[in-house]
Amino acid sequence: MSPKKSHTSERCGSPRVFTVLLVVLFVCGTVMLCVSGCQRESFEAFVTGPFDTVTKMILFSDDQSEFDEHRRFVEQELWRYHQLFDVYNDYPGVTNIKTINDRAGSAVACSEDLLDLIEFGIECEDKSDGRVNVALGSVLILWHEARTNSTAEPSQAYVPDQQVLEDAARHTSIEDVRIDREKGTVTLMDPLMRLDVGAIAKGYAVEKIACALVRRGIRAGALDAGGNIRVIGQNVVKNSPWRIGIRNPLEDSDGSFVEIVDVVNRSVVTSGNDQRYFVFEGRRYSHIIDPATNQPAEYHDAVSVIAEDSGVADFLSTTLMLMTEADGRKLLVNYPGCEALWVRGSTVTMTDGFKEYAAGH
Repeated sequence: MSPKKSHTSERCGSPRVFTVLLVVLFVCGTVMLCVSGCQRESFEAFVTGPFDTVTKMILFSDDQSEFDEHRRFVEQELWRYHQLFDVYNDYPGVTNIKTINDRAGSAVACSEDLLDLIEFGIECEDKSDGRVNVALGSVLILWHEARTNSTAEPSQAYVPDQQVLEDAARHTSIEDVRIDREKGTVTLMDPLMRLDVGAIAKGYAVEKIACALVRRGIRAGALDAGGNIRVIGQNVVKNSPWRIGIRNPLEDSDGSFVEIVDVVNRSVVTSGNDQRYFVFEGRRYSHIIDPATNQPAEYHDAVSVIAEDSGVADFLSTTLMLMTEADGRKLLVNYPGCEALWVRGSTVTMTDGFKEYAAGH
């Protein structure tokens, strides 16, 4: 099965090469990003809140005023996408994923951005053989409630009943998600269906914002949305790329890295069980749910993907968490230019192409 062109894919322009003025080092989420600077000045800022994470941006601009304009744009776009893709909350004047869920069984007029994301989600379900399913919301909400309650009150921790999960899974057929482009509507044909785009939304939004920054004149920079990294251009003397450290997901790793990679105009996205999880009766339950079992994924501790498109990287990192490494390698044959690294316990493996990105290779 050959992948279709992703809805997140855009031609973002060519980078300029910069000479060194400074070096910046910062750590965020599962990655470390090292910056070697340029003729324009380097500015950085944080945005807290959208997609329930902290987003760090480093952009090279002529001056503080120009950077502030870009910063405001990034913050505005992060919040806009967050609200559009939110499954839990309503916002005045915004038709979002929650709106579609609340009106399941009826056609809902949506913005083009929302239609594009849902269409991308339908493609992801097909390409992953159902492993990443944006129609899995009725199952995911049960795990979300268990994780939220168990985190708030550990003494009251619980896991959803398997029969309840299986009953909810009867309302997850992607065939029941209908998009009418002419009318600009989405209809959930099953009134008990619920969408959840968490597996793809952040990467999709980061890619859209990065490409918009290029159109606004940015030729070098980086966005780190809670470990979902997208770099623009190079950062560099002698064509030196951005350097990203992939953190070891194991609790006793002491902040060590399993690999450090050098990338230009690429995304590095990690999915793993070390961030959003809860513990019940001594067992850790990940937020990544396998539709085949309606239970948390158990194949790997973490998977990192390098890809040109952040939305594709987000999708693939989740998909690869939900299959064996052997099956994952077969899937990646359909995605030229996409490379992966797997972590399970003390074992770290990677594609040959991933090794090509290793720092100092």
